[in-house]
Amino acid sequence: MSSGSKDNVLGDKRTVAVFHPRVGFGGSEAVAMWALEALKREFDVSIVTTNAVDLAALNSFYGTAVREGEVKVRLLPIPRMLSGIRSGAAIRGALFQSAIRQVACEYDVLISAYNLSDFGVPAIHLLDLSWDEELRTRFAESPRGFEGLFHRVAPVRAIYLWLGRRMSNPSGRDLFSGEDVLLAYSGWIASVIERKHGLRCGVLYPPVPGGFADAPFESRNDDFACIGRISEEKRLERVFEILGKVRARGYQVRLRMIGDLGTNKYARKIQALAHRLPWVIPEGSVSEQRKQEILSSCRYGIHGAEGEGFGIAVAEMVKAGCIPFTPVEGGPAEILSHEALLYRDDDDAVDKICAVLSRPALRASLLEHLRRQAEKFSAENFMRDLRAVVDKFLTGDSSGLKISRAAVGGAS
Repeated sequence: MSSGSKDNVLGDKRTVAVFHPRVGFGGSEAVAMWALEALKREFDVSIVTTNAVDLAALNSFYGTAVREGEVKVRLLPIPRMLSGIRSGAAIRGALFQSAIRQVACEYDVLISAYNLSDFGVPAIHLLDLSWDEELRTRFAESPRGFEGLFHRVAPVRAIYLWLGRRMSNPSGRDLFSGEDVLLAYSGWIASVIERKHGLRCGVLYPPVPGGFADAPFESRNDDFACIGRISEEKRLERVFEILGKVRARGYQVRLRMIGDLGTNKYARKIQALAHRLPWVIPEGSVSEQRKQEILSSCRYGIHGAEGEGFGIAVAEMVKAGCIPFTPVEGGPAEILSHEALLYRDDDDAVDKICAVLSRPALRASLLEHLRRQAEKFSAENFMRDLRAVVDKFLTGDSSGLKISRAAVGGAS
């Protein structure tokens, strides 16, 4: 815990800070918001970031109920140009890393909701794979356009990351020494980290809100839901191609695209493609209630991204009573955990979708399997488990939580 705990007066609430470099509307922000929800009653909680936080909009988007007065919002100073744009993440992150060390000692518990953070003191870190450059490039497609220069062109990328490291002014602490608590968002992420770094870390599944209407499968439409922002790694062209081939086999399915349509070059391309396909319905960014309504009207779901760390969108489809299909590589496969729903390439996806569409007995079996899977993923479970982690961290009893070196080859 940080040195701020020494200044607490007996009876005062312990202080917890949830750190995120830029709060928007993505998967890691869902974790940050539900972390605030989990801890706001028992602790004096702050969200620490670099941009303005609209709690009402975030509550509407994520289904949380975090009110002003229940948590503090603390903004760390970085250049306004960097705080207001999506690009330049490494530089923004470096400045954020430098700034968080200036305030870390003011809190009893530090939680990084966005990967490893060098606080200068032990902390709790929630992990996907984007903190590791080699793993990031292996499992995520680089952005296009100007921002993509910092990802795709090796010399430019190397200079960019070197500059980020220099600007972050690292503390020199070894985050893998065993003092910090590292929690992966899925068993798949934990396994990838273990293979690459020889480290064993715990697993904390992200929050997946419930509240979906119990709509009978038979009363739903033969629609496929697809959830997520329009960005390259979501591989929406692939989704169009797969469902186009399914339709070519005689199944008149439609696609409901839920997510921010955006205005960048890739988003414009996807919107143009969708406009030419009358069976694609772009829903745009919707409220949590509207998303639940759409999912409860769909029988199926589809996910195109490979190597995704967890896949909250897929878990939401499962909890809504849909039958989703996803690539075999990544955390979403762990959510579905059934060979009939995991595809290795586009043709495999078409074959497996058509098999489910044509076989009522298989659908019934899958629905029962997915009902059992849905019980593993919930906001309630996340909040309960995070509170337990924080309690153990405060008492110094982090057995079973902290990382350990694994006896595997190739550890670095």
